[in-house]
Amino acid sequence: MTSDEIRCGHCGKLLARGVVVHLHIRCPRCRADNHVRPARPNPDGHEPRQGASHADHPLD
Repeated sequence: MTSDEIRCGHCGKLLARGVVVHLHIRCPRCRADNHVRPARPNPDGHEPRQGASHADHPLD
C-alpha cells in the first residue's frame, strides 16, 4: 500500500496523509467539509459466509 495525501477539495490544503477507509474532516483554512472514501474497494474482497449460497434459495 502506498501513502496518499488527503487535500481539501475547495482550497487544496493538505489535511492528512495515509490510507483512508472513511474520513470526514473540516478544513481549518476555508472551513469546508471534506468526505473521503477509498476510490475503489479492497482488492481482497469479502469472504463469503459459510453454508450460504444463491443455489440454496432458488427463485420461484
